[in-house]
Amino acid sequence: MANPDYAHTVPHGDIVPVSLDMNEKDNELAHHDHMQTAEEIRRTLSKGGQVQMRSKFDDLGVWASVKRYKFISLVAMAAAFSASLEGYQINLNGGVISNKGFVRQFGTGKSAIEGKYVSAWGGIQSAGQTLGQIFLQYATEALGRKVAMYIIWVFLVASVLAETLAKNWQVWLIAKLLSGIGVGMLQATLPVYLSEIAPTQLRGFLINAYTFWFCLGQLIAGVALNRLNAKNPYDYKDAILTQWGMLGVMIIIFVLLPESPWWLASKGKLDHAQKVLTRFNGHLEGYSAQDEVNVMVATIEAEKVTAEKNGHVGPWAVLQGTNLFRLIIAAWPKIIQQFVGLSVFNTYAVYFFQLAGNKDPFLVSVILGCVQLLAMLITASLTDSLGRRPMTIYPYAVTTGSVLALGIIGCFDYSSKSLGSLLIFFACLATFTTTGASAIGYCYSAEAPTQRLRAQTAGWGLASSNCVAILFSFCTPLMLNGDAKWGVKTGFFFAGTGTLATAVGWFILPELARRSPAEIDEMFEKKVNPRKFKSYVTEVQMVAEENKRIQQDIVQ
Repeated sequence: MANPDYAHTVPHGDIVPVSLDMNEKDNELAHHDHMQTAEEIRRTLSKGGQVQMRSKFDDLGVWASVKRYKFISLVAMAAAFSASLEGYQINLNGGVISNKGFVRQFGTGKSAIEGKYVSAWGGIQSAGQTLGQIFLQYATEALGRKVAMYIIWVFLVASVLAETLAKNWQVWLIAKLLSGIGVGMLQATLPVYLSEIAPTQLRGFLINAYTFWFCLGQLIAGVALNRLNAKNPYDYKDAILTQWGMLGVMIIIFVLLPESPWWLASKGKLDHAQKVLTRFNGHLEGYSAQDEVNVMVATIEAEKVTAEKNGHVGPWAVLQGTNLFRLIIAAWPKIIQQFVGLSVFNTYAVYFFQLAGNKDPFLVSVILGCVQLLAMLITASLTDSLGRRPMTIYPYAVTTGSVLALGIIGCFDYSSKSLGSLLIFFACLATFTTTGASAIGYCYSAEAPTQRLRAQTAGWGLASSNCVAILFSFCTPLMLNGDAKWGVKTGFFFAGTGTLATAVGWFILPELARRSPAEIDEMFEKKVNPRKFKSYVTEVQMVAEENKRIQQDIVQ
């Protein structure tokens, strides 16, 4: 069969010739008749030829993909379960310090733990979180996603063991350092892993499952602490010991999870990658694991060719050229959550509810936990259909308005019943909108980078946002109760910083939903306006459509 040259009209208005010489060798590239090696793809690219870098199933709708990819979706949900221990640990740390038994064990004879110890524990955990996000990325890239999960598990086991054996504040300090490292590693690894095993159309839903389990873990921790307090107010050990069961379930899941096929393809382990894809998707009608691996190899090799051409190689590649811009995008949604006042209405939520006349911390945690779960159900369901950009920008804008309302309420007597109710309402609204938008931040951290720099970019991006979080965790108490004594009027400050951060997000955050990694690479390399990503027609799309037409002609 002869194949005439054809041309594509790209959005810039230029006619780009794409030659698919239908000799026997290039014909194999067109329909993926065999497993393509990196050398074959590089040879094609060096000749100016085109290779398939978009799966034929990437055109399926979201709900059609949900029905089709049930098995791998269950695998991804199981992997995301790990976040429940993260949420449990973080909420446990904040709640257990008020337990009478904990105060008796770690206090100094007073009715509450001294502030310097609480600050030290919180600070060391945040520092550990940043260290975990920065350093595990190297093992994640060199040894694989599964090995990284085992490393995470070891640190979490060490943290729970230290908590179990702790008799003084110094050992508890070590436990918080280990816990922070494990949590930071988990945050930098699981979203990346989920993005690599998820079908293109379901990446947002399955990455958001991570935050859903996190919120559920937080809620469970609040319930567990409340039950323990009601049953035996001097028993704090049981809450710690329950983590061992969660760790047991986690290691079973980690052992059973497959290695990321994208990572395997990047390391040249193509047969292994094909086996993984066949195991979980091979039963689907019309699915070819070989074709999918070819797409992965083509995408990775095209990235390498581009990086070599631009000189963006070596240990600092993540800070060079478009990689730096992609790093900023990967970090920015999580940074915005700090500038809109997360530390005010989340970390210090109990304070706000007490101002409104509510003296029950457990009720506060349950209300906020339910609000967060509702936010995640809505966000996970809509992020792939509505897109990342609107589900990030608009909720953060609402959060900014909410903290402005909190500041305005602070100018009046908010101890009254009506204004107290408004205080609760806007605190809940800010929590609701920020929870969903913040969850999509994990999508950006996993999707914005190139495949070869995915682990490094995600790690550095999350570490950057965590550094901003550490800054505000120190400054916010001073604004609320320090010399400034702003109280609820602190909302004015975060309304200002939140407006600026959200405005920057409006200009730099692109739409990445339902785009293949190769399409994302192409748009960044062509410096497409981030606000135009959604409507841009890529050459990757056009080549995939032409190859589909050629194959249909062959069948006919």
